[in-house]
Amino acid sequence: MIIDVTYGEDWDAASRTVLGPMSRPRAAARDTAGEPYAVVLREEGRPQPVAVLHIAWAHGYFGVWAYDDQGRRTREMDMRRLEPERLFLRHLGQWRYDSEDLPEFAAEAGRVRVDLYPDGRGRKVSEPQGSGGGSRHTMANMPDEQRWVPAPEFGAWEWTVALVTDGQFPDALREAPETNPTPLATAFATANWKPPTPLRPRHLDGTFTPGTRFSPPYDGDAGPYVVQRVIDAGVLRLPTGQIIACDPDWITPGKPFTVVVPPGDYRTEIATAAYTSAFEDTPVHIEDYTAARVLISEKPTVAWELALRPGEDPRTLRDGEFYGFGVDSGTGCFVDAAAAARLTGRENARAQDADPDGILVSEDPESGGNLIAYPSGMGDGSYPVWIGRDADGEITCFVADMLILGDQEVPSD
Repeated sequence: MIIDVTYGEDWDAASRTVLGPMSRPRAAARDTAGEPYAVVLREEGRPQPVAVLHIAWAHGYFGVWAYDDQGRRTREMDMRRLEPERLFLRHLGQWRYDSEDLPEFAAEAGRVRVDLYPDGRGRKVSEPQGSGGGSRHTMANMPDEQRWVPAPEFGAWEWTVALVTDGQFPDALREAPETNPTPLATAFATANWKPPTPLRPRHLDGTFTPGTRFSPPYDGDAGPYVVQRVIDAGVLRLPTGQIIACDPDWITPGKPFTVVVPPGDYRTEIATAAYTSAFEDTPVHIEDYTAARVLISEKPTVAWELALRPGEDPRTLRDGEFYGFGVDSGTGCFVDAAAAARLTGRENARAQDADPDGILVSEDPESGGNLIAYPSGMGDGSYPVWIGRDADGEITCFVADMLILGDQEVPSD
């Protein structure tokens, strides 16, 4: 098996051409700089690639797509450089096409998805009949030696070929002859892939600015979202400075965030946004809880980062993913780590103690800490917490984002 190697921006399956072809030295320079590029591996005499590699070391990303003779993608391997010399297999996807004319990713194509995590956990979803049939959800019992592979040096693509051909190593790799795309295709060739992008915060400052207008929640007769209120939820007492965000009804509140603030008392606010809709020709005013924040300082926030707990590695996140806290009772809270075990898990008393806005403050005399609970937006789910920093890198706030306004737009007028 002789494998021709071509470097470029990407691969276009429809035209069977490399987008934005580039020389080996140029691709090597991108590899060293961590910039994105693609590697197309084609067997001699085969128009479709054996595999296409998407590489962006600045993001710690090494992606592999395997192709069949019809040019359909059959396997995805999403690997992350969590260690200098090793790649971790974060995600594996496989598709089975039972006929030659079945389109790529057809609904009836059988599929398997495996998600793995560095702490040994993993989950597997099997859909033998595709999305229209049943599915089976199990733990992914993959041994550690299959979760990690050596990080390749530039140009050493033999092992990648073996990954997608069930262990068959090529007899040789050779640089493919120069391609001759049309001048127009070359001029406008751009990659149609990008490294995985985890969820990023949007509009957090506007979320806490009364009167800020956002696009309507849905198409139709709904009016725009408008920030309605910023509710003073009281002072969060943090005797240790270690903050936990969780569902207050959970008996086990979880671990505090790795970022710690100076012990003290910090103002806490809950933001709401409202819009007007109609029900049977009657106007209806709907107000949603959109976010909660703990103010650490009054300085402007210039940068945001995801709040993490021990063992959470943002380099493992895929497109749109985040680490967050789970909610099963329609309520979230902030609480100091020293008080959490004594103040969480009080489900029966909580509804009776909350104020008209659904906010509850519970005190823990033993530690001097307290808990502030609030309605969690649309209810149950998983929600991220963002940490704001000022121009000097100091912490300004913690914001629990209810993911209501993140997809909305702020009108320019």
